[in-house]
Amino acid sequence: MPKPLTRRALVQSAAAGAAVLAAPSMLIGCAKTGAVAAPGAPSADALLALIEAWAAHFGYYDGAIDLEVSDLSAFTTADCTLTAHAPLWGTEAGAERATPAAEVRTNLAKMLRRIRITRNNMHMARHPDGNAICLFFVVKARLGFLPLNLMTVPLAFVASAVETDRGLRIKAVNEWPAETPEDARQLLVDTYGWPEETALEPHVAFGAVS
Repeated sequence: MPKPLTRRALVQSAAAGAAVLAAPSMLIGCAKTGAVAAPGAPSADALLALIEAWAAHFGYYDGAIDLEVSDLSAFTTADCTLTAHAPLWGTEAGAERATPAAEVRTNLAKMLRRIRITRNNMHMARHPDGNAICLFFVVKARLGFLPLNLMTVPLAFVASAVETDRGLRIKAVNEWPAETPEDARQLLVDTYGWPEETALEPHVAFGAVS
């Protein structure tokens, strides 16, 4: 019987998968239509692979981050940042800061030593151009395995990607307050100019429990 993958193996596997799917020279079939993307064109599958790698490296699956794995270039640009918008996580309006992804991981690793996080009610929408994705989910945080939640925070996670000489890579992640998937949809339309017909559909993945 095969042994379960270690956390190190999990994140390395996710990163390797992202590198393969995001390679601009690959012809990648679209999951739903069976269509083949032209060389260099963003692929829905490639973008999902990048988010999968992000989730593995940011502790979405087991609540732990291995800081010995520091090279994020398989799925992010060198200047990739995450911005938490007010009032999410106590951020004040006008004081939002685009934090480098590596710094976010370091801060999150410290927090996850004491707090267990789950992601619930996940929904997803992909931009038709294949270069951005939005996840809506509800973060629930508690101390260890105690049944009492310290906080319940619904949010919209918007990842934007760009083509690089190594393939598609995540350049920026923005976390926005959003009470419902509909709030997230309206945010995409009003703030990012996504099509009005954008819809977020239930999607249990990337470490979500529901």
